[in-house]
Amino acid sequence: MASLHKKWLVWLVLFSASAQAEPSPLRIGVSDTDAAPIAVLSEDGSTLSGGLARELGVLLADEMGMKPQFTLLARRRVEPAIESGKVDIICNANPDWYSNSARLGWSHETYPLVERVLSLKSQPSLRQLDDLAGKRIGVIHGFHYPALEYLWSANRSERVTEARFDLLPKSLEKRLSDVAIVTELTYVWWARGHAQEAASFKVHPLVVSSQPTMCALSQRSPVKLDALNRAIERLHKSGRLKTLMSHYLWQE
Repeated sequence: MASLHKKWLVWLVLFSASAQAEPSPLRIGVSDTDAAPIAVLSEDGSTLSGGLARELGVLLADEMGMKPQFTLLARRRVEPAIESGKVDIICNANPDWYSNSARLGWSHETYPLVERVLSLKSQPSLRQLDDLAGKRIGVIHGFHYPALEYLWSANRSERVTEARFDLLPKSLEKRLSDVAIVTELTYVWWARGHAQEAASFKVHPLVVSSQPTMCALSQRSPVKLDALNRAIERLHKSGRLKTLMSHYLWQE
């Protein structure tokens, strides 16, 4: 009996140590309206199968000694989910995009969302906004382009609106537009899957806009903002974040 008791005692100690060693979950929310490459969904759209949001979440959790746990959220549930503490963090975020931003914590910048100019290769390089004067500019319906409003309001250029991103390259090919405004992340993702078509295009040096993204942190989360910021700083300093982003950003 004494021997059996000792075996049970050893098992309990080992089980307890194993339980203590299990890392805490880092609950990461991802909006189901974040298009690829930020969020890549399964075929039925029910789970997050890949993309920048997932890779960044894995890096952050690893840096903090936690286990990543992803929750896919309908866009209307994003703000309530982070404020209520259903999730700890939501990245690919910016305070200007959230109506409840004052009730959330905000991390250091993770990566920028950059809009660039795309055209057929025959176009000369565009380096400043005034270079777009006189051109037909392809844009996506429902998106805002404050930097270009002065050209449109003065009739110095023409807006050519398309319903979605993949129609912008087609409009250029058919000479229906002269240039298109594209988000760098989206274009690079598209170009990798359409290498033959992408060979006809040129990304210009001109940056139309650049917005920082960061992680929104729930005030109800056990994760502290200082710890999150230190993890982001380490990812920047170690080069791990730069390496990750090299797969998603345009390389000159």
